[in-house]
Amino acid sequence: MKRTLGLLLCLLMVFAALAGCAQTADTPDPTPVPDAGEQTPDAGGEEEEAGALFTPGTYTATVTAMHGPLTVEVTFSEDAITNAAVTSNVETPGVGEIAVERIPAAIVEHQSLDVDSVSGVTITSAAVKAAVEDCVEQAGATADDLQPYTPEPAEDMDLTADVVIVGGGGAGLASAITALENGASVILIEKMGFLGGNSIVAGGIYNAPDPEEQDYAEFPGSDTLVEEILAQEPVSDLHAEMLEIVKQEYAEYQASDKTLFDSPTFFALQSWNGGDKIGDLAMMRIMCDNALEGLEWMESLGMEFQPGVVLASGSLYPRTHNAVMPNGTGYIAAFENKLAEFDNYTELLDTTATGLIMDGDKVVGVNATGKDGNTVTLHANNGVILATGGFAGNVELRQEYCEGEKWPDLGAHLPTSNMPGVTGDGIFFARDAGAQLVNMEQIQLLHLCNPTTGATYDITETDLFINKEGKRFVREDGRRDEISQAILAQTDSIMYIVFSADYAPDPEQAFSLGGMSLQYMLDNNVSGYVAADTLEELAEKIGVPADALIQSVEEFNSYVDGTATDPLGRIVFQGKKVETGPFYAYPRSPAVHHTMGGVLIDEYCRALNADNQPVPGLYCAGEITGVLHGGNRIGGNAIVDFVVFGRIAGESAAAAK
Repeated sequence: MKRTLGLLLCLLMVFAALAGCAQTADTPDPTPVPDAGEQTPDAGGEEEEAGALFTPGTYTATVTAMHGPLTVEVTFSEDAITNAAVTSNVETPGVGEIAVERIPAAIVEHQSLDVDSVSGVTITSAAVKAAVEDCVEQAGATADDLQPYTPEPAEDMDLTADVVIVGGGGAGLASAITALENGASVILIEKMGFLGGNSIVAGGIYNAPDPEEQDYAEFPGSDTLVEEILAQEPVSDLHAEMLEIVKQEYAEYQASDKTLFDSPTFFALQSWNGGDKIGDLAMMRIMCDNALEGLEWMESLGMEFQPGVVLASGSLYPRTHNAVMPNGTGYIAAFENKLAEFDNYTELLDTTATGLIMDGDKVVGVNATGKDGNTVTLHANNGVILATGGFAGNVELRQEYCEGEKWPDLGAHLPTSNMPGVTGDGIFFARDAGAQLVNMEQIQLLHLCNPTTGATYDITETDLFINKEGKRFVREDGRRDEISQAILAQTDSIMYIVFSADYAPDPEQAFSLGGMSLQYMLDNNVSGYVAADTLEELAEKIGVPADALIQSVEEFNSYVDGTATDPLGRIVFQGKKVETGPFYAYPRSPAVHHTMGGVLIDEYCRALNADNQPVPGLYCAGEITGVLHGGNRIGGNAIVDFVVFGRIAGESAAAAK
């Protein structure tokens, strides 16, 4: 056991050392550093009594985990670990925190460090164990002195439900709730050790035309974006019909006292256009027509959104609703709370689908394997829903399908913002069952990622982009693919996001997507955040020419107040200048974020074969599908996608449409 923990600790040290070699390391120290000085023995420092395993007391240790320092506190009696808890950490909300909660509890329950890591959270799991082991040694024992623990082997399972769902991310959970609401029994399997999939680390932003929030909002320049769409020549009858609808809606808006225009049809046209008209316009229309209803459904489940709308980076228009809880955790918590109300719902974590069960050309179930290698056979009376996501985390697949003129190198050097379980398995289960795959070459890089890890939980403000020469180089309100390509063309393929107290008057109250305060990130050297009283000092800290940075900021401020026009083409500004210190900056670089290709589906989320006919018994929803986003997914549309089409898939499968 000691040898195993030693190996895990070595792996942690290698990971942290690699991160430390980069200019923008996430961690304050490249190696785990135990803090052995925090010992508070219960007996006032009495020495260990003869025959006692531990010196009673409470001990703490700090190590470097996935994203930064992690501290545990462990209490011992003479012969047992009586309590263990992580007291501080900066791990990803909804992901790393799963290990933070489960591992200490398991150690106390089994009096052993030989407990299972959480699938998909192995680095944080190992960090917690290493910190607890340090406390064990402070208490006078070693890992070998603890009890060995081997869990009971799991038995094979053979279960039946009306609907079987593969994938516990947003689309799978939305499908499950809707199928249950329509009277079906449901079995859901997830190969990770927790629910949420890639959705739990998403930005949490949701696009929807929302008259209550938009009608009298102020976003100078937004009318220009509407007029750009209306100036297009139609390429199909449906396109012409939708353009005519928007023209009429816009004329009514201009005759009113409203200050911001939007509509579901304009939302659909803009999203379709933003994907280079590659996606299916009719399917995009379904998503956008149902976006606001989907948002209201989420709210009925307990999901909370911040008041107002914003122009989120890559969203192209001010219709974005920000979640209150970090990243995508609010959506998953709302789903989990609702699922707990149903008796006819079965959930199997750490269960990996291996293929679909066929009866002729009909899908009738799923074969899977449990964590211990046990066989899991699941029979579906009405249908199977595949909601397994895309393949952005699978380097081999993204190179095979997506490398080309647009993205010539998608190799392992590019990190991904995705969870490790996002490897494309379900896409090929569907293909093997006869489903047609479309747009597999389409992939998106996100420009707002941590240069070392690909993470997005540490994003704060995103309104001014500067390269290593201290200059703006791209319009910040543009498409994600265009911004990513522009960054990759810069020195070291990196940019800095610069902002000021105008955006964050109190760094204790300015938070990242993952819920960390700006002040915490500065104090703990998280993700390369720096602060300075002047732009000259900021330039020195990030290594850019001061005169160039100052000029760039002055020019940016002139675009914000409207005294000059941005030569890079930015149209919509958030109305805030960068002029009041302190000034802040942090580095960003593109990471592989989303795959837009996948299974061809119809309006009922039925998978279609090569003849465009439904594959009996097979439904798909979410990123596994390939019909919607075309060449570029609009920021804030992924969650709309999984809510709207997850609900459709659940209803269709429940009714065996």
